[in-house]
Amino acid sequence: MTKATFWKQVFLHTIQNIKLYIGAEAKLLLLTVVIYGLGFWLLNIQWALLIAIGISLVALLPVIGAGVVFIPWILIEWLQGETQVGWWLFAIYLGVELLTEVLQPLLIGKDLKLPFWLPIVITLMCTIAFNLFGVMVAGILIPFISAYFQVKALERAEIYDEK
Repeated sequence: MTKATFWKQVFLHTIQNIKLYIGAEAKLLLLTVVIYGLGFWLLNIQWALLIAIGISLVALLPVIGAGVVFIPWILIEWLQGETQVGWWLFAIYLGVELLTEVLQPLLIGKDLKLPFWLPIVITLMCTIAFNLFGVMVAGILIPFISAYFQVKALERAEIYDEK
């Protein structure tokens, strides 16, 4: 395999992996909508599903996330004397955030055929190097690294088959 062919294959695999990455994020989005929607419904919050969809979409924003909605909402509930609702909202928010932090690298790693820890390390390194912009850089770098490893493995298999 020539260098030009190799990098062309890496590019094509990267495009495919970006689609897989988006698919993993979509699975997480659906899960958060379901959990938020169920939690809000159990708390008898009006328009539970619509609010769950809105908060889940806000949660997709790097760094900002669902906290921009939940923290003021929880504080307002506490200040209005609805402490039990505030605590339940806090529990829902914390539970979904923890679940997302655990499942995200597992799903991305599984879909992109990477060790579960590698997306975490790449995201942390990109965040350290590029601050907030690093989260977005990691979203492209992770599929690229996966594509590089995939094409390298195909190249090795090709060489092995020739022997």
